[in-house]
Amino acid sequence: MPLFRLKALLFLPLLLAACQAGPTYKITLKDGREFLCQGVPKFQKKTGYYRYRTLQDRDAMLRADEVLAIQEQGS
Repeated sequence: MPLFRLKALLFLPLLLAACQAGPTYKITLKDGREFLCQGVPKFQKKTGYYRYRTLQDRDAMLRADEVLAIQEQGS
């Protein structure tokens, strides 16, 4: 029984983090490459880039003129 409680304590924070992450979006580039991100990518008008957060929880950027589509993925 103690092992079960330990697993539950380790799993619970992961479950809560997954629920709070918000929707996942797929960014498709004109050359066919695809990127998944957490939340809506934000367009930076000053730089001409989209900023987004990867599923690995890192910041990333893509040039707006390379982006073909941004679509919300089903939950």
